[in-house]
Order: sequence, then C-alpha cells, then structure tokens
Amino acid sequence: MTTIKVTVEDENADLLKKLLQEVSFVKNVEEETIVNKSHESESSYDRIKKILNEAKGKNLFADIKDPVEWQRELRKEWDRDF
Repeated sequence: MTTIKVTVEDENADLLKKLLQEVSFVKNVEEETIVNKSHESESSYDRIKKILNEAKGKNLFADIKDPVEWQRELRKEWDRDF
C-alpha cells in the first residue's frame, strides 16, 4: 500500500476528492485543510527573492574589501583536513 500526499488549491479540492473516490484502486481519501501557508507553497525563486529583499540596505558584506580574496580564503578553509 502506498500513501500519496497532494496539495491543491481550495477551490479544486472537492473536484479532486470526487475524482479519486471514483477510482477503483483508491482505498481511502482523507482531507486536511492547511490554515497557515508555509514555504512549501512558494517557489524557490520566490523564497530567494524574499530573502534578498529583506537583506536590502543592511550592508551585509560591507566589511569585505576584496571579494576575490575573500572567496579564496573561504575555499582554503574548505580544503582543510580535520
């Protein structure tokens, strides 16, 4: 037996539920209403865009004088054996 979770818009939920109940090999259809929309409903692009917009004007990397050298130092840390 396999369980499959599907998230649909509210206006389409009844249609999908009715369709699934008509399929002979579907044993059970359960419905769960999600009240709070989580990050799952957002695309990766939307989440990244939101994070970047929140970071605007905060000068997060103001202390980095030479970005190339900064990245080189990071890569040196990654290559170390611990």
